Amino acid sequence: MDKTKRVAYSGIAAALSIISLYLGLVSVKGKITFLCLASYILSIPIIVSNIYTGGLVAVASDILALFLIPNKAYVLVFIPMSFYPSVKAYLESRTKFHWVFKYIYFNISIIAVYNVYKLFISNEIVISYYYLFLIAAQLFFYIYDVVFTKFIGWVISKLGL
Repeated sequence: MDKTKRVAYSGIAAALSIISLYLGLVSVKGKITFLCLASYILSIPIIVSNIYTGGLVAVASDILALFLIPNKAYVLVFIPMSFYPSVKAYLESRTKFHWVFKYIYFNISIIAVYNVYKLFISNEIVISYYYLFLIAAQLFFYIYDVVFTKFIGWVISKLGL
């Protein structure tokens, strides 16, 4: 694929991820679904180009989201999710134990989002049943990653790569 198409796919992916975040804002029950979709979309530049390009598109999407999305807590959750496609691609290409490192990334992201939210947005964050939340989050991440892998396969088949 030539450079022009790769740049075009990257720009479209960044725009679609922002649109997905906006749809999540106006959606009553689909906030997490649109967050996941926004991060799935950011795998397209990695598929058509490379991990480095995917990271740059993630940074661009994060900056756009900070300026364009009014709900900063929503953006805060999106930021680690936007880098996950690059992390996933890197880990799966480098190690057999990628699941361990993916879960480490996920759990560090939860802690970072929690602390940044508490520091900058609201000091009074309360998570009832904290351990139940952590267990549910691990299950969510497993499902998210399995669906993500299927999405990547679907994109590859549709793009003919």
